[in-house]
Amino acid sequence: MPVNEGQDTLLRLVAKLYYIDNLGQSEIAELVGLSRSQVSRLLTRSRERGVVRISVDEYDPRNRSLENQLQDFLKMHRVYVIKVSRDSTPAVVRYSVGYFGASLVSELFRSNMVVGLAGGRSIYELVNRIEPVGGTMGLTVAQLMGNVGPEVVRDDAIELCRELAQRFMGTFIALSVPVHVDNVHTRDALMQHEHISRVWKLFDIMDVALVGIGSLQDSMFIDRKMLTDEDIRKLLQRNAVGEICGRFYDPDGQECDTDYRDRVLSIGLNELRGINEVIGVVANAESRVFAICAAARGGMIKTLLIDEIGALAILKKAEKDRLQEIA
Repeated sequence: MPVNEGQDTLLRLVAKLYYIDNLGQSEIAELVGLSRSQVSRLLTRSRERGVVRISVDEYDPRNRSLENQLQDFLKMHRVYVIKVSRDSTPAVVRYSVGYFGASLVSELFRSNMVVGLAGGRSIYELVNRIEPVGGTMGLTVAQLMGNVGPEVVRDDAIELCRELAQRFMGTFIALSVPVHVDNVHTRDALMQHEHISRVWKLFDIMDVALVGIGSLQDSMFIDRKMLTDEDIRKLLQRNAVGEICGRFYDPDGQECDTDYRDRVLSIGLNELRGINEVIGVVANAESRVFAICAAARGGMIKTLLIDEIGALAILKKAEKDRLQEIA
């Protein structure tokens, strides 16, 4: 619809009053004799016609200096550190890591790759913001771990795998079992099932895996109350510092000798080490410093996506360890 000179003048007037003079839409409506809804439509039209051209200085969501330091310390393929405010809530930190990390992770995918996915709150934020880059399609998405509880929630691996496969027009291969079963006999019986063995075969040819990293203080197992105080006590006795896909490991990144190891249905830590690209996705990482360092030391993760506060906490630990070695 063409705009005559009088309408064009009105667009410029309303835009000036709003963007330059900082008047509210109600004030502008009263000043020019229009309704508030008419003013809102004029402001939209002013942007569409180029009367208003908004320019924003380039913003880099990543802390490149911390990335380089952390990559050297942890000996990673790559590290992505997402800037966050110190007073951000845990939910905001997870959102930021997922929002800004989604495009970075998507760039690592190629068409027809086999991708493994674990569950977790931070991975949920990432998967729900990820979009294909450069026409990447046809991923085969495999569930890396069984289900945490009988009630499926949005950040369970089974839900996230389905979502990722849909976004890349791919195939979802489910691991429809509990992550922890009652005994080793039950685990061995399930492992013989054709549906389960099919998933395990994909672990051997997997191109990329995305995993969360938990600690005995902060993980989806703690959040879902799947570990009792007695469970945690026993794990601490075995020197457990971290958890990936329901498997607990010590400061050297070796799986702890507990009964959990014989009852878990998830990709093994040795199998993770054999995958070329394993991305650890961690938000609110300050409480999981030892778990992250141990996972890197044990070779389970090759790339790290982390929040800025957590990255600083890891480097602080590194400096403390260095000073202790000198002393």
